Amino acid sequence: MQSNTPNPDSTEPVMSAGAITAAVTAVLTLLVAFGLDLTEGQTTAILGVVAVVGPIVAAWWGRRSAYAPATVARLLRR
Repeated sequence: MQSNTPNPDSTEPVMSAGAITAAVTAVLTLLVAFGLDLTEGQTTAILGVVAVVGPIVAAWWGRRSAYAPATVARLLRR
């Protein structure tokens, strides 16, 4: 079970999620450039899914890992 106490040692979780989304896109583009046999339509479809799912995953991951200042203040008052 996840603790409700913010982790003062955590880094930038949203930045990490954004970097992972960008990396997936870059790796796919690189694989296609080096001969992965995908049509232009398949590549566009995959990148479209990454473009939609990536921000959703980043938001979910960031929300699990980051706390708003108001949330931290409320937790510290307990």
